[in-house]
Amino acid sequence: MKKAIFCLFLSLSFYVSSHAQAQAQALAQKWSALSDEEKLLKAESFRNDNQSFLQNTLKMSDDQRMDIDNVNMCYVASLDRIARYGKDDAAKEKWAKTSTQARNAQLDVIMGADNHKKYAEYIVGKIKKAAGK
Repeated sequence: MKKAIFCLFLSLSFYVSSHAQAQAQALAQKWSALSDEEKLLKAESFRNDNQSFLQNTLKMSDDQRMDIDNVNMCYVASLDRIARYGKDDAAKEKWAKTSTQARNAQLDVIMGADNHKKYAEYIVGKIKKAAGK
């Protein structure tokens, strides 16, 4: 469970723009200094905040939020398999991009493209804030 939450947190960096990715890398360096318990608490807090945003701001139903969780967990599992079985970095990057495109399409269907964009902006803002930028 810890690994899944940690992977979900890190997978969000794939979701943001290249500018925010640099900030996410700085955050990841700070992340590596935390204990496993601190990482778990932060990841749970991050997820709870996201669930609140989805429910209260974007008015996502329980079913939509559960489907979003399922899409994200499948995405994390896909990235894990790509990391394990990819032959080289170029192949891994190709498959990760394909997996990300599929995830984005699924989230567009579940949330609607406008809400998906709002959610992405929310995540970028959280990452920037956490990175102290």
